[in-house]
Amino acid sequence: MNPFMLLGAVAADWTRLSRLLDPAARRELGGALAELRAATAEGGADAGRRSAANRAARTVLDGLPPEEAGRLRRDGAAQRFTGPPATALHQGYGALDLTLLVLDGNPMVGPLLGPVRRRLLAQPSLPWTDRADPRLIVLTADDGERRLPLFQFEAADMPWRIVLDVNSLLRAGPDPWGVADWWLSPTTWWAGTPADLLGRGRDEELRGAARELAAVAGEG
Repeated sequence: MNPFMLLGAVAADWTRLSRLLDPAARRELGGALAELRAATAEGGADAGRRSAANRAARTVLDGLPPEEAGRLRRDGAAQRFTGPPATALHQGYGALDLTLLVLDGNPMVGPLLGPVRRRLLAQPSLPWTDRADPRLIVLTADDGERRLPLFQFEAADMPWRIVLDVNSLLRAGPDPWGVADWWLSPTTWWAGTPADLLGRGRDEELRGAARELAAVAGEG
């Protein structure tokens, strides 16, 4: 059994499987995934990563109902899960995706949202500190470090006032990735991204667009 591939399979079905694990199993899984993250960040021997992955996989198998554990064991058969252990994927999901889901509550995983996460994390950013304004967008990197996208700042660590207003309207606290994607993606409203309009006397347009988007979201 490839434990990395099995963890990817768990990530692909995490919304359902997470409800079947009791709190103790979820805590133990979180500890094993934190160990896996640390071993990966340190860039040490593969043995450390595999040991942590094995512990995480065993925790899931022991914590799930027998029929679910049996299904994962069948999915984890060697003839299906092959390739480099740490980079193995199941339906586009890997062990990193499960780490992000469990440790960070980060939904930007898998073949559809993973590329969006990587694109946003590739943008210039600053380290988060506890002095940061709570209205700022905070993104958690793959290694667990919290980052502040740099476009939010007018100078040094001073945020644009309009960014704080728009972030509040769009509720960046519970949805930092969605709001960051809005700021940094081209729109049909303007040529370029909303972030491109900062400092150009277009604050009311940005505020109005955010109000309209928030109103549509509220209707939904």
